[in-house]
Amino acid sequence: MASTRRVGIDTGGTFTDAVTVGVDGYQVFKCPTTPDEPSRAVLTGLAQLAPPGKPVQLVHGTTHATNALLTGKLGSVAYVTTSGFGDVLAIGRQDREDLYCLSPTLRRPQQDPRLVFEVQERLSADGKVIQKLSAEEVQRTADAIAKKIKSGSKRSASKNGQPVIQAVAICFLHSYLNSVHEKRMARALRKLKVPVVCSSELAAEHREFERFTTAWADASLAPVVGPALSKLQQSVRTQWGKTSQVRIMRSDGGTASASAAASEPVHLALSGPAGGLCAARTLAEARGDRAILTLDMGGTSTDVALLGEGELPLAPMELGGMTLLSRGLPIHSVGTGGGSLAKWDAGGALTVGPASAGAVPGPVCYGRGGELATVTDAHLVAGRLHPNRFLSGEFELDLAKSKATLTALGASAGLSATQVAESILQIASADMERALRRVSLAEGFDPRQLTLYAFGGAGGLHAAWVASRLGMQKVVMPPMAGAFSAVGLLAAPPRRTVVQSILQALPNATERKLLFTPLETRLRKELHADGIPVRGIRLRRILELRSEGQAAEFPLLEGPRLLQRFHEEHQRRVGYTRPDRPVLLVNLRLQADGPAPNPWRAQRTRKHQAKAVEQRQALLPEGGGPCTVDWYTREELKPGARLLGPAVVAEYSGTTVVPKGWHAQVDGFGALELQVGEGSKSRGLGKASAMEAKS
Repeated sequence: MASTRRVGIDTGGTFTDAVTVGVDGYQVFKCPTTPDEPSRAVLTGLAQLAPPGKPVQLVHGTTHATNALLTGKLGSVAYVTTSGFGDVLAIGRQDREDLYCLSPTLRRPQQDPRLVFEVQERLSADGKVIQKLSAEEVQRTADAIAKKIKSGSKRSASKNGQPVIQAVAICFLHSYLNSVHEKRMARALRKLKVPVVCSSELAAEHREFERFTTAWADASLAPVVGPALSKLQQSVRTQWGKTSQVRIMRSDGGTASASAAASEPVHLALSGPAGGLCAARTLAEARGDRAILTLDMGGTSTDVALLGEGELPLAPMELGGMTLLSRGLPIHSVGTGGGSLAKWDAGGALTVGPASAGAVPGPVCYGRGGELATVTDAHLVAGRLHPNRFLSGEFELDLAKSKATLTALGASAGLSATQVAESILQIASADMERALRRVSLAEGFDPRQLTLYAFGGAGGLHAAWVASRLGMQKVVMPPMAGAFSAVGLLAAPPRRTVVQSILQALPNATERKLLFTPLETRLRKELHADGIPVRGIRLRRILELRSEGQAAEFPLLEGPRLLQRFHEEHQRRVGYTRPDRPVLLVNLRLQADGPAPNPWRAQRTRKHQAKAVEQRQALLPEGGGPCTVDWYTREELKPGARLLGPAVVAEYSGTTVVPKGWHAQVDGFGALELQVGEGSKSRGLGKASAMEAKS
């Protein structure tokens, strides 16, 4: 693969971003996402950066699984479970998100009750067989499902030829401790030629509702995501050669081959945003930044996260109201993006999002039929976007249409287009501020001690504004910020993550090593089958621990002084510790990584004042209101270039606002670092506001 070009392509809600590394450094290409068939935009970006005919390695961040779970456009699943537990998915947990709502909407897996099959078998809470799964019961269940598949195929033949049952999820009680019954049932059902998911193989963890939900989600995604990935891989190999490879970003920040990703699609639930976090962590390590906050603002949403020093943290994911035991990066999303729609609600208040104009028709200024005002239109009317510099001038924005739309929106409230634009931007920034407080202050971290890494096509337009409201003094705009998630795809290692519940008093180091051994054997085998040399595999052993009597656990890296580190972390997280209580080992987690390239190489810097290319009037609420701003072209800024706000820095993939009282400088890695200037006053958090933020 030495001569094979690697291309990272991230599919977003509005744009699809493609990045590759050439002789002259990174090359970036953006094109509109094609929601009806996302692979069309992917192939367009790939062809632009790597002409067909020569082998390529495509590393792809996909939103296919995410969108399917959020919209409910999933395959039809046969749910096979222990007798008496057929209603687990429908009952769920007793949590109420809307505590005072008289008619709450329950978000549960939408399982057809006619496709629930209860099986006579039972294991005890310690994994011992209470009622054996007989051969007759296995055959009875297989025959019942086969009959459904056959009758369903006949009924649907006139429509799309798909059977009613497209996949099977096997979820037996306590199978995470003893998988013998699930495996026996799976052997029989796989003869029916439909995908079969065993909860004990996919998520060998306690808490039956979450394990059952994870298996159900994986099975429901299999007939949706699997064919799409197979088609993409076939298209790439047809046009770029049989030796071309397609790798898919997983939610855990690593990649897998297209076939491996399709075999467990639930691990792709946060595939798209994971690339940005991977790139941010590698850049932060190269720059010497420790814990950071990230803000990734795209066309439909904004993703925020807090990344500590070292390896990226992983946690169970929540998507579409479902908790998935598949581990993913700690991303918190809000429905505020460049395409978020602004409107008046029933009470007369202006709202922004979560509905979005998306890629089709897009914001009004794109000239593709959009009729409703968006955040992008507000930025254009406020002078924060240049109508002739969007995508380096390749995509002209229609300022007149945006003004007319915002004027019409503000007419009922007696507001001008500029006033409406400012209101929209304030609301959008407030949504992002709340999201960043949620992942920092609410978790016991002071944002004033952190650096904000902002990226995504619209991240730079809000970054300094949001940072100042949180009392943060520094913002880093990475190179190629608008396509930064695609950069992260090229830096992501091949990875597998597996979890096994233990639920016993913390064993000693020797016993823990023995517990990890079968997991290590499994992951080495999986990565080797994915083309990774065994010698290049790096293992990371994690223990998820809790004190006796507690309901929640937290992870610690395996190593010396484990108990001491547990009590220290317990003190930091909850404010007290109980060393007299036994410590329980809840889960073992093993992460196996293959080798990954480092995308960052520092260049020598030469401090000099940057030259503006023009001046324009703009509305900068974070800098005091309307003013004359200098415009800079980021591609022309060399390492060491310095500029003073108020200013706007435009680049091919995004735009950055530098408010009054801030200055910016390009570092050796090409990142644009924004800092509050000497003598300027940022809106910091005092003790009272910090307390309010925590509450």
